[in-house]
Amino acid sequence: MRFYKLYLILLITMSSCVTQQRISWETGVTEATIELPPETKSISVLNRVRLAYSFNNTGLNPNLPDFMMACINNFKNQVRRQKFMSVSYTQEKYKKRADGQFPDTLTSNEIKSSGIGSDIIASLEMLDQKIDDTYTIDIRRENLGNNIYKEVDYIIGKRTIEVKTGWRLYDLKTGTLIDQWEQNKNYFYEAESMDRARATSLLNTNYKRELYNLGAELGRQYAQRISPTKHLRTRNIFASGNLYLENGARAASQEKWTDAQEIWLEGLEHEVKRKKLAYLYHNLAINEERQGNIEKAREYARLAANQHPVGVKTQSKVGF
Repeated sequence: MRFYKLYLILLITMSSCVTQQRISWETGVTEATIELPPETKSISVLNRVRLAYSFNNTGLNPNLPDFMMACINNFKNQVRRQKFMSVSYTQEKYKKRADGQFPDTLTSNEIKSSGIGSDIIASLEMLDQKIDDTYTIDIRRENLGNNIYKEVDYIIGKRTIEVKTGWRLYDLKTGTLIDQWEQNKNYFYEAESMDRARATSLLNTNYKRELYNLGAELGRQYAQRISPTKHLRTRNIFASGNLYLENGARAASQEKWTDAQEIWLEGLEHEVKRKKLAYLYHNLAINEERQGNIEKAREYARLAANQHPVGVKTQSKVGF
């Protein structure tokens, strides 16, 4: 009997759950610094940099790709976050040794062969990364107790990282250069210990992370320079409860908003349960808000609130 009651409670709980479907629509676009060709919708990424630095007496590998890859990956991630363009793919072609100088621009044929399926190509073409370690001694007083102090030498290790990147942006359709931009960054971080070897070890421990953070910053900056930002508004619609809610949500997911509206309006004529009527009015309110019909959206939200408390949430969101 107890098992039956638990089963019944679970069944009632599951039946009371309603599926919601997230929808988004564009509310505006913030233009970038660079004006892109008309109808630009997709971008591919090209890496032309080849790391081939000579080893020095620091004991560090000068050809760590962390900075370079962070530039490229965070450039792509930022473009995706701005939601204006899709990122097609990344290639590594026409490479030149990293020396802090721009190579020759790609030819028209190279541009077209590197960005098939895209509208524009962002190419990382110039890079330089240098490090320099310096050490200083900081004399500090250490309390031994009973007002007795002794002087202790602390080794302060300072690692300076100097990086440079150069990007070019090409128009795939015309095979021409749209933009060329150089970035320079001089950054340092420190570590301290009473032992120089320990201070160096601490500098090395953080080295890859610092390289990555620098690359991520510069990659994001170039994405923000060349990509507009699409602003979206996101709302949830009810997608279950009766066939009208289900079919309307399915039509909305296919961008068939006229069909969705007609289905939800038809549902108002047949549904008798107040909560589900509130769901239908909610969906209609969201659809009107999506079209910019704020007064009509608020009217549907008011009707949703009149039917059931779930509609009060609709009324608090729609039009604001």
